[in-house]
Amino acid sequence: MIPEGKTFDRKSARYDIGRLADILIAFANADGGTVALGIKNREYEGISLLSEQKKNDIEQIGTQRIIPSIDVAIDKKKIVNQKGKNDEIWLLSVNPADGKIYTNSRDEVYLRIGDETHKVTFEERKNLEYDKGIRVFESQAVSDAFLEDLDSDTLNQYKELYGFTGDNIWDLLFPKGLAKRVRDSNGSFSYQLSVAGVLLLAKTPTAFIPGARIRFIRYEGREAKLGTDMNVVKQVLIEGPLPKVIDRASKEVESQLRTFSSLDLKTGKFTNVPEYPKGAWLEGIVNAVTHRSYNYTGDDIRIVMFDDRLEIHSPGSLPAVVTTANIRHTHYSRNPYIARALTDFGWVREFGEGVDRIYKDMSEFFLDEPVYDVDANSVNLTLKNNIVMRSFRKNNDLESRIGSDWDSLNFIEQAAIGMAYEQGNIKTKDVLKQVENYSATSVRKALKHLTEMGILERIASAPTSPNQYYKLIK
Repeated sequence: MIPEGKTFDRKSARYDIGRLADILIAFANADGGTVALGIKNREYEGISLLSEQKKNDIEQIGTQRIIPSIDVAIDKKKIVNQKGKNDEIWLLSVNPADGKIYTNSRDEVYLRIGDETHKVTFEERKNLEYDKGIRVFESQAVSDAFLEDLDSDTLNQYKELYGFTGDNIWDLLFPKGLAKRVRDSNGSFSYQLSVAGVLLLAKTPTAFIPGARIRFIRYEGREAKLGTDMNVVKQVLIEGPLPKVIDRASKEVESQLRTFSSLDLKTGKFTNVPEYPKGAWLEGIVNAVTHRSYNYTGDDIRIVMFDDRLEIHSPGSLPAVVTTANIRHTHYSRNPYIARALTDFGWVREFGEGVDRIYKDMSEFFLDEPVYDVDANSVNLTLKNNIVMRSFRKNNDLESRIGSDWDSLNFIEQAAIGMAYEQGNIKTKDVLKQVENYSATSVRKALKHLTEMGILERIASAPTSPNQYYKLIK
């Protein structure tokens, strides 16, 4: 049985019709969704126990209980109920609203967040009203884009996702929000690709929506420099249908990441670790592509890599009810049709899970929490790599300075060199904190040995100075 979540709920046939309307309102104000009516305690209760009047009320729920009226599609599925009798469950579905906010008769607004129906506060409602204006952009028709402009590989993949084998591609694109139906003055209609359809499927979306691309920049060092000191190592513009853009951006980032040796202080052995957990940085890219404000046509998504951090810039502020305080567990799609399609393509995680996964993945790698810097025009995500770990990323440098002696050094000696390389200088107590289960005598002996080898230099005003420290000899 499908679990309840962002776009699905289950309710008993006897569920209060007013509260049922609130759930449909919440779905419509978010990403759309379906309520399976006639399921109680995960068992088929069925609909037949309801009176004809109650069934009629449910069928009229979109016009009688929701303001403004909304089209509620009802799919009646035949089942055998828990008593062994033929029955039905009703699947009530609504699409995401374009530029509207739906309320109940008490002028209350609801929004679906995770698997909960959330009553919107006054402040959240103001933000939602503002964001609905941005959401409309995704559904606008692009009059000068034609089927010939679509990328055949991506379109074929999209067809396969839904098992579509028909001759009229509009039959697939229109219900998914990737096309608009346009009626002329004579009453006949034709179809046009929507902004979402162009972004997802066109060969060159930037021909119609400027800024719909990713700019990848790799700098050498920890800051961007200009002029004769310019330190750009690589700069790439990534354009195309969104599924291909994400794939190419992922490959660009991965090509610049290194697998490094990190000293495991528990085992005393070096292990290979990636610079950042892939789940974290890839989720950051996918979120930017999925939720950016595409009506900000003068800006693009930027992935900027420095030695000590990875930054992902997304045009447009956080959507609606999402804030930096609740971003881990609150979800609202600014572009619901894009979000759903990228979910089906396999790029977007289960709704609401992605940002929380970034935090968890960074934590599991013992890295700093992700940093979100938000203003009125952009969301900027910064992932920092581990400074101590980075001392061992410079293996070539360490090897050139220490040579073949490195492999002959013991665990404490290797740890001390790594710390001195990154921190500049170290004290006995610093090393002792890092190497568990070793005595102060062993640490002092290791530091003395490194000094005798000419690797470390001891700095002290007196032989027994309490402020003595060690540093690498240049």
